[in-house]
Amino acid sequence: MGFEHRYPKVEMHSEAHPRLGGGVAVWKFGALPDMLGPDCWAVVAARLLLSQPFEPGLAAVLEFIGRSARADRAWVLRFNHDLTTMRNTNEWCASGITSHVEDLQDVPVTMIGDMLLPLREGQTLAINDVELLGRGMRSMQREFRLQGIRSTLTVPVMAEEGLIACIGLDCNRQQRDWMESEVHALTQIAALIGVSRIEGAPLTRELIAPTSSASARLYLRSGHSARGVDPEDICSVEADGSGTTILLASGETVSDDRPLRWWHSVLPEQMFLRTHRSAIANLRKVERFQRRSRGQDPELILKGSKRPTPVARSQVPEVRRRLGM
Repeated sequence: MGFEHRYPKVEMHSEAHPRLGGGVAVWKFGALPDMLGPDCWAVVAARLLLSQPFEPGLAAVLEFIGRSARADRAWVLRFNHDLTTMRNTNEWCASGITSHVEDLQDVPVTMIGDMLLPLREGQTLAINDVELLGRGMRSMQREFRLQGIRSTLTVPVMAEEGLIACIGLDCNRQQRDWMESEVHALTQIAALIGVSRIEGAPLTRELIAPTSSASARLYLRSGHSARGVDPEDICSVEADGSGTTILLASGETVSDDRPLRWWHSVLPEQMFLRTHRSAIANLRKVERFQRRSRGQDPELILKGSKRPTPVARSQVPEVRRRLGM
């Protein structure tokens, strides 16, 4: 199965520039097409990673390459410090394709069978037909079938200590033979991810190691994208129409499709409190509890949050108790 990739159109603006002289030709790019060819993917990915914090940048990269490759999923798997378990931390899905990010959490690397050795050696695996996999890939073949995958491309992300993650593309709607240009482009993007930095430190297995409890990690869902976060990184959750807005400790604001009552049921009670009918606060992030004048509800000032979190009057005694006031 092949796809027609397009490239930015380059046109001669003028053969001469009055101030530059006759020996200088001026060229300009036309508007970018909707589908960029593989030769352009790494350049766009670099811009997305460098222009924003790592996690939202990575989510943007997955959506970009997923759409540009006309794939059904784009994803990232990360390995723990001793390369014994792996977890799916980021995923983009095309319209109509189910998400399986929560199905692959802290699973043994033995699940990927004979894929592990070539990946550890930095080799890319282009599986054109899942049904033709060998005996050593039976467990992974079952997982592929469960997710409806017919073809998949898996590229290792390498660092000084070796394999730290994988980035990949899935095709569900039809079988696909991966092109050399696509493999090369995704390999370049994996190299970019390998040298990207989180909070001033290189991306390593230790920094992306799974939490001690697989159930502790939560997944933000917005549209066709999913992203894992640890509960302690959430400052507050606020109602936003039928969904919610999540305020993270990094200062980032993320939308989620699920209502506030869902978050109230899953966030750990020892850390979070429903402070208002429209808000849940992480009490470990409280910097200040303040009352407001003219009969307005009190509010909490949370670390990393640029706006206060409301506190209903009925919840003031519980807030004061939990804060040791």
